Amino acid sequence: MPVNASSERATLILRFFVPYVLILLGSLLAGWFAYHKTSSLVESETMKSNAAALGQIREALDGRFAEVETIAQQMASESKIQSFQFVKAPFEKTNPFRLWDLEKSLFDYRITNHFIIDYFIAYKNSGMFISPRKVYDAKQFYGLQLRYDGKSYEEWRDELFGRYYYKTYKPGRQVWYEGKPYSVVSYMQSFGTKDGGGVIAVLIDNKQIQEMLRHIDAEQGGFAYVADQNGNLISYVGMDPSTANMKALPVKEGFSLFDWNGKKMLITQTTSQYNGWTYVSAQPETVVLAKANYIKELTLTVFMLALGAGLAVAALLAYRSSRPVFKLLQLLPLKPGGRKNRPLGNLMDDIRSSVSALVESHGELSSRLEAQVPLLRSVFFDRLLQGGYTSMGEVEAAMEHARMELRSGYFAVSAIQIRGYHAPYNEEMLTELDIVKLNIRDAIPPIGPGVQISAQAHDLGENKLALLVHGEGETPDDFMQGVQRLVAQLHDHVKQTSHSGLWIAVGTCQTRLTEVYRSLGEAEFLLVNAAWSDRQPILFYEEAEVPPPVYFYPSDVEQRLIQLVRSGNEPETARLIGEIREKNEGSGPLPVVAHKLLAQELSGTLMKCCEPSFANRDALTDEMKVVLEVSDPAWSPDEAVQKLFQALMQLCRKHEEQKRSHNDTLAAKLMEYIDSHFPDPDLSLAVLAREARNSEAYVSYFFKEQTGMNFSDYLEHVRMEEAKRLLVGSALPVSEIAVRTGYLSLNSFSRAFKRANGVSATEYRKISRPREA
Repeated sequence: MPVNASSERATLILRFFVPYVLILLGSLLAGWFAYHKTSSLVESETMKSNAAALGQIREALDGRFAEVETIAQQMASESKIQSFQFVKAPFEKTNPFRLWDLEKSLFDYRITNHFIIDYFIAYKNSGMFISPRKVYDAKQFYGLQLRYDGKSYEEWRDELFGRYYYKTYKPGRQVWYEGKPYSVVSYMQSFGTKDGGGVIAVLIDNKQIQEMLRHIDAEQGGFAYVADQNGNLISYVGMDPSTANMKALPVKEGFSLFDWNGKKMLITQTTSQYNGWTYVSAQPETVVLAKANYIKELTLTVFMLALGAGLAVAALLAYRSSRPVFKLLQLLPLKPGGRKNRPLGNLMDDIRSSVSALVESHGELSSRLEAQVPLLRSVFFDRLLQGGYTSMGEVEAAMEHARMELRSGYFAVSAIQIRGYHAPYNEEMLTELDIVKLNIRDAIPPIGPGVQISAQAHDLGENKLALLVHGEGETPDDFMQGVQRLVAQLHDHVKQTSHSGLWIAVGTCQTRLTEVYRSLGEAEFLLVNAAWSDRQPILFYEEAEVPPPVYFYPSDVEQRLIQLVRSGNEPETARLIGEIREKNEGSGPLPVVAHKLLAQELSGTLMKCCEPSFANRDALTDEMKVVLEVSDPAWSPDEAVQKLFQALMQLCRKHEEQKRSHNDTLAAKLMEYIDSHFPDPDLSLAVLAREARNSEAYVSYFFKEQTGMNFSDYLEHVRMEEAKRLLVGSALPVSEIAVRTGYLSLNSFSRAFKRANGVSATEYRKISRPREA
């Protein structure tokens, strides 16, 4: 047994033995003293733990609220949003086009920020309510989109436009949004003139705030809340809903006692430096001191046993008690600083609480991850089919996160429309559609050994489904024949098992996952433009006869181009621009009118690419000059299009340079963090992801891309280099070197060293020292 381990074992036995002796000699006085000290310690540690947890929640929420306020301020200063406040007749003259253009330019922050349920822009003059993908007048919006329980339309509208809002938060309350119940905290920001401006309202998911507060409301009978600078409760847990309109408790910063409904509560309060809000958690004093009472009873029991057994029995019990505790100590992770700082006092409570916390955390984390898998897969398919991934690296990381694997050689997307159902949809129709969609999903052949072609369905809303078909084949034609058999089988099954018919449009074959959005776009184009009949319910894009568009620039291609430019992917951007050119010029020059329309759309695309990316207006100067320059009638449409393509490529290079600089900085930061924290045995990919403020899957992919090594390989390399340096340049025992290089046990260090260097640590020391001499 190593020297340090033997010393720790002896110290542990002594720590068990001494309390028995002290109990014998000190009698009840020692027990009384131990009880009060332990009670004070438990109370103090509980308060510190609550304060630390409360501080973390405050910092997290401050960051999220700051992001919400930034988003609202950016929208309030947006020229398109500002200019529409003066419109009183939104459906006259060119106003509908402006309205459509404004709605199209809005970014859906829900994709990147799950803290936000949605947001809308309300105009007082025109009565229009605009949010991403939706435009309503006031009554339609309140009737179809957003409705507050117990509040009429007139009350809601008077409250919305009756005052000027500046960074105003409204407490969480129940609403119906898009037909679903939510608990929301509303952020309000007015803009424009007082008489004719508008309001930007961001709906924040109150359940997420409450979920964070529940982490500090673990004890029975406790509560927690967040209150604004005026004392109004914004969000709370553990309190009676009838008290939602009460003010914050009159307590001071830090810790204090407070009488609450006849109970003494230990209150922890912290105040945000960002917005002056107060964060409060409270637990019954009796619950906290119950642990101390348990320790008192245990102390008295041990005192009686030790009094009757004597010193001999005390020594035996100390030895026997130390054995399992010592074994547990070898398994539990070391705290920073190694074994020298390991507490050897009240170990059983420490071990029990540590193990229980680990078990509970592991189970809770596993169940949460499992529950999120369907949502992650849905988000993955949604983004994939919209062309949201700019590289296969992003796709690989997203598939790993969603626990999916699509490794096929060929891909095609079918757009399925269920016949017999048309808008407007009522609840009964939507229920029937859900049943038909389930029937379609059940008809998809299962993926099993030896299967060459398989498919996954994705809901496109109302009466449509997307079917991503993937598989292998000697040629694309072989694969498409398999697709034809699959969709024919699917159509026949639905026809036989239900009264619903299907139109099935199949896009072209693609060889890369990042291009499947093209196949979906082709399939949806067929659904809208093809001549459908009962004799031919299945159409393939390559075989169907549909009238070609005047020019080629569909919305999905535009979205793809915007994403590629913003991501700085120069090769893919150049390839897509080349395809647009080929599609528009392959069969001869475009008509002048079509060329002008294409130039106008490309001008809009260029503006969309640069607006969200640069906060500084000076950064937009070059791109805006191009847009203004090509709008001059002296420019021919062909020259304008070529100039716009060049500007898009130049902007893509700007983003690439910015991204490369950010990647270099992040890679250096991660490697520096590993080099300074490798002695910590708890250093893991999860810790590194938390430091980088990103997901584990992304950090793993990013680290491998930047360094050429996996995180685990690089960490082992750093630890081995330090171990070899200490073996040659110091007289430290191998067990101490194992601790200093981040290994929990000598056995794990020895296995890692032998695997990495081909010899054991002891042999390496013997071989290396003579060579240096």
